Amino acid sequence: MSTRKLTLEEKVKIVQQAEQNGFTETALKHNISSRQIYRWRDKLQSGGSKALSYGAKIDPELKALKEENLQLKKLVAKLSLSVEIKEGLLKKISLRTWKKF
Repeated sequence: MSTRKLTLEEKVKIVQQAEQNGFTETALKHNISSRQIYRWRDKLQSGGSKALSYGAKIDPELKALKEENLQLKKLVAKLSLSVEIKEGLLKKISLRTWKKF
């Protein structure tokens, strides 16, 4: 089976079709794997249409910023969960001491 390289516009159009009609159905229609369409979609979301170009590299600074952003989001989630747990414990303790009086 011969493979042909799809143009940037074709890849974008296929991703759009997949989001509307389903990835498996679109993959079968275009005779490519659904995983490939998912990869194209992820590249589109992370780097725009230029990221789909053959041999395109993601800007290392952008990649580092995204990783840092993810770490900060995890840290905020962890801290907010900790605060929520502590507030819940304080409410329980204050209710217990209030009932004693």
